[in-house]
Amino acid sequence: MVAESVLMQKLNTLNQITVSLNQAQDVSAALQTALAQIVALLELRTGWLFLHDPAAQGRWAGPGFLLAAHHNLPPALNLENEAVWAKECACQTLCLEGRLNQAYNEVKCSRLAEAVGDNDDLVVHASVPLCVGQRVLGILNVAAPSWSAFTPEALALLTNVGHQMGIMLDRARLIDLLREQRLDEQAALLDLSRQLLSLSDLRDVLNYVVHEVRQLLNVDACAVLLASEDGESLCFQAASGWLSDPVGNGYRVPTQGTGSGRVLHSQEALVWNGPATTPLLSQSPMLSWLRQEGFESAAIVPLVSNGRSIGTMVVDTRAPRTFTADELRFLQLMANHAAIAIEKARLREEELARNRMERELAVGRQIQLSMLPRSTLSVPGWQFAVRYEPARQVGGDFYDYFFIPSEPDQLGVLIADVSDKGVPAAIFMALCRTTIRNSALRGRAPAEALTWANRLIMDGSQSDMFLSAFYARINVQTGASVYANAGHNPPLWWRAATQGFLLLPNSGMVLGVVPNVPMAERHIQLDPGDMLLLYTDGVTEAMNEQRQEFGWQRLQTAVLQAIQQNLQATADEVATAVLQAVHTFIGNASQHDDFTLLIIRRNPLP
Repeated sequence: MVAESVLMQKLNTLNQITVSLNQAQDVSAALQTALAQIVALLELRTGWLFLHDPAAQGRWAGPGFLLAAHHNLPPALNLENEAVWAKECACQTLCLEGRLNQAYNEVKCSRLAEAVGDNDDLVVHASVPLCVGQRVLGILNVAAPSWSAFTPEALALLTNVGHQMGIMLDRARLIDLLREQRLDEQAALLDLSRQLLSLSDLRDVLNYVVHEVRQLLNVDACAVLLASEDGESLCFQAASGWLSDPVGNGYRVPTQGTGSGRVLHSQEALVWNGPATTPLLSQSPMLSWLRQEGFESAAIVPLVSNGRSIGTMVVDTRAPRTFTADELRFLQLMANHAAIAIEKARLREEELARNRMERELAVGRQIQLSMLPRSTLSVPGWQFAVRYEPARQVGGDFYDYFFIPSEPDQLGVLIADVSDKGVPAAIFMALCRTTIRNSALRGRAPAEALTWANRLIMDGSQSDMFLSAFYARINVQTGASVYANAGHNPPLWWRAATQGFLLLPNSGMVLGVVPNVPMAERHIQLDPGDMLLLYTDGVTEAMNEQRQEFGWQRLQTAVLQAIQQNLQATADEVATAVLQAVHTFIGNASQHDDFTLLIIRRNPLP
């Protein structure tokens, strides 16, 4: 609880720093306040901040830099100490050489080395570049006696504040530029930037953008189109002012032969003043939509992030209008801010999705592993071998073996395959495995056990998944066996006496589809040397790069070759041979289904 409280305090302070920087009107005061806050947050004492200014060529604070803020400098670092401040330092040299390009940089400070006297034992500092893109606007330094003061958490906080300072400085630069232009544009862009920074959900970003751009440019409609994953089309993602619903209707335009497509590829704005003025647009499949909407004029600008076109922004009017160069410039500036916010929101959604998937997979894998036997069974006179390879981190195959409490000579053997893959299949597998196992442990015969399990699965599952299952009871003293097969792959029975295979046919339908399933039982006698191969379709349906299946005949061949090489081949040796045969067959093709192989062999006679 104490650790959580400290963490919350730090996060609150970091949030306060971010808010103050975003809302700052006085750059110098904001930098000084933020510097003091981050130094205190890191439980340090001293820091200073340079701004990069090529025009500042005096020796004080280093050529090309201005000392913009400082906090709690010790006496040896007094600003009047010419030996300390009247020269450049290591961090500035790294910056000018383009080597201050990491999120943070640990620097053995040449300026601190000159600070003779009471210097609070300061030796090193962490330097964070204040950047916008690849452009360095300044350097944030916090000093300490040793590297141990800079924990990973401290460096992460420092990097975050440096990033926010860079955004604030860039916004300040934008203010200066816009002061020379229209003051209303300046306020609008600043508010747009501030609002976009506060939004994290992609849908909120898109809807806010189209609404604000429509209002700021005084146009009838605005839409954002984003490129599809295959790059073949642009899809409407948000719209404001349309009579129809282009997003809900799934409107999209090709990236070839259309105005938006040309803007996407060229990254240059396109103005449209009616169908006749632009042949490219007059041939566009959007023409029918435009006529229905009554649009007479339009302007299209690219959405560009990190030099890459991700979509277009379109504004439309229902009366003829000629967009001026200033209006296009203003529209492009807003599109630039929107593109950055869209990519930020996209990355956040992708990260959240990845985190959710990783958590689901971790839980699913724990469920999967907890349901499977932890070790290979050891029974006198018998051999057992298992090979299990899920196609994903978790899978839908499962197997089990257990002795019946009421009949200690009876060994229950189960293999099953859920119809789906991944986490849903793992969860359904947990339900089915527990249900079948509990039904079988009560001493029920195979057909009855599967029938009872089917009823319970139907009652307990709300999904549309189903499973195939093979359950057998083997008398480990005599080899007498009885089984029921609920739609599962027919096991292979190798008979030592005939040196041949038999397929054990199905005796019922899959479980989890209908409440009452017909289920029959069949009897076989496993004599010394006999072998039973249970497998899922991930074995026989394994595909090579030519989309050919491994098949049960190749499975028989792999087993036969292993036995021909050694009539006394163990179950484990046969399982290894089958696995190698499958891997050799599929080559570099990816595994598309779970692979489970369970081999039972009664020891041959001496």
